[in-house]
Amino acid sequence: MGKRNAAPLNLRRADRHASIWVRGFLLITLLAMIAGFYLSPLGAFLNLFAIIAWLSVGVAALRLFAVRHSKPYRPKASPDTNFPFYSVLVPILNEDNMVGPLMNRLERLEYPKGKLEIFLICEEGDSKTIRAVRLNLRPPFHLIITPKGTPQTKPRALNYALQYAKGELITIYDAEDKPHPEQLKSAWAAFLKRPDWAALQAPLDYYNSQTNWLTRQFTLEYAALFHVWVPFLATLGAPFPLGGTSNHIRRNALEVCKGWDAHNVTEDADLSFRLAALGYKIGFLDCPTEEEAVANLKDWHKQRARWMKGYMQTWMVHMHRPLRPFSWIGVMRFLTLQFTLGYTLLCASVFTPAVVFALIYPILHYIWGFTLPFSLPYLLALGLSLGVGILIGMVGAIRAGKPDLILSALFMPLYWILLFWPTVRALIELWASPFHWHKTPHGVSPPRENNTNDLSSAPAE
Repeated sequence: MGKRNAAPLNLRRADRHASIWVRGFLLITLLAMIAGFYLSPLGAFLNLFAIIAWLSVGVAALRLFAVRHSKPYRPKASPDTNFPFYSVLVPILNEDNMVGPLMNRLERLEYPKGKLEIFLICEEGDSKTIRAVRLNLRPPFHLIITPKGTPQTKPRALNYALQYAKGELITIYDAEDKPHPEQLKSAWAAFLKRPDWAALQAPLDYYNSQTNWLTRQFTLEYAALFHVWVPFLATLGAPFPLGGTSNHIRRNALEVCKGWDAHNVTEDADLSFRLAALGYKIGFLDCPTEEEAVANLKDWHKQRARWMKGYMQTWMVHMHRPLRPFSWIGVMRFLTLQFTLGYTLLCASVFTPAVVFALIYPILHYIWGFTLPFSLPYLLALGLSLGVGILIGMVGAIRAGKPDLILSALFMPLYWILLFWPTVRALIELWASPFHWHKTPHGVSPPRENNTNDLSSAPAE
C-alpha cells in the first residue's frame, strides 16, 4: 500500500468551524464581489461571466480527455487466491420492508463464507427494523444496534459498528443495493494488483432508470460520473469523492484516518480527501452495484440538499490544509477538490440564475433597450461546456449498458436547472442545522430479483 505521510496531521472534522484563513478567504471574496457590483455593476457582471466561462472551458477539456482515457478495470481473482477476512457494513434506518430482500441479495455475494461477516446496523429506537432483522438473522449476518446519541448519522453508525468488525477489508452497502456477486472477490484482486490503493470505488448504476424523467436524468448523471469521470481521475492517481456505498477500504488505512467523520453528511467524499491528505491513493473497480434512483422531486430535493451541504462541509474542511501532503499528491488533492466539489457547487449556484437571465434578457432588450456586450468566445465557451456535459452523459450511458438513455441526455441541462434550490437550502442548513441528515426512502421501485448485473463492458484481467 502507498506510503503514508510521515508528518503528523491534524485531521479537521466538520463539527469545527472553518479555519480562520478559509473564513477570511470567503469573506474577502464576498466583499470584493459586493464592491465590484456597487462600483461597476456591468463590469463586475462581465468579469464574473468571463471567469466562469474560462473555468468551464478547462473542465470541458478535462472531460473530453476523460472520455478518451478512462478505461474499465476489473481484475479477476484466481481460484487459489488466499482471501482475507471481509466485513460488510450496512446501516439501515426505518427500512423494515427492505430487510428480507436485502439479505437475500447480499447472500449472493460469492466470497468464502468463513471469511465474510455482514453487519446490519440499526438505530436503537428503530424497533420495527430491529425486529425484521432478528426474524431473518442467519450466518453470515449479524445485528448491531447503535445506541442513541447525536448526531444520528450514517457515519456515526459506521464508526460504532467498526469496533466489532474483524475484516482486513471493509465495504459499505445501502438498504436497496444489489452488488454484483463477484464484487468482493474482484475488489481483493484489485488490491493485490494495486498495493498503492487504500480504497477503491465500484460504479453505482440504477435499476429503475426508466421509471420517469427524473430517474433517467439521475441515471445519466451517475453514468457520466462512474463510467467516465471517476475512472479517469483514478487513472491519473488523483483523489475523487467516493460514493456512499460500494467503496472498499483497507482496514489499516481507515484506522489511520480515525474512521468516518460522524458530523459530515457526505462522509464518503470527506474520506476520499482525508485519505489523500495522509498520502494514500484510491482506485476504481468496474464491477457495479445496482441502486434505486429517487423517483420523485420532493425526496430528490432533500437528498440533493444533503449532498450539497456535505460538499460545502468537505470543501471547507479540506481547504484548511489544502496542499497536504506537500508533494505531487497534495497538488492533485487540491486541484481535484476544486474541480469536483468546488466546481459542482459553483455550477449549481450560477447555472439556474444564468438560464433565467438568458430567458428575460430578450424582453429587457426589447422593452428598455438593455444591452450587454457579450463576447462571442465566452458564449461559445459556455456552449462547449454544456455540449461536453451532454456528451459524457451519452458515453456514460453506453458504458453502463443503457444505450436507451442516449436521447434523454439531450435534456440534461433541464435537470441541472433543478440543482439551484437544493443548493440554496444546503447553504441555509449549513448555518441552521449543519449535521441534520435527510433520510432517503428506499423500496419505492424494488429491483427485479431475477435480474443480474452486467459486467460485459469491463474485460477481466
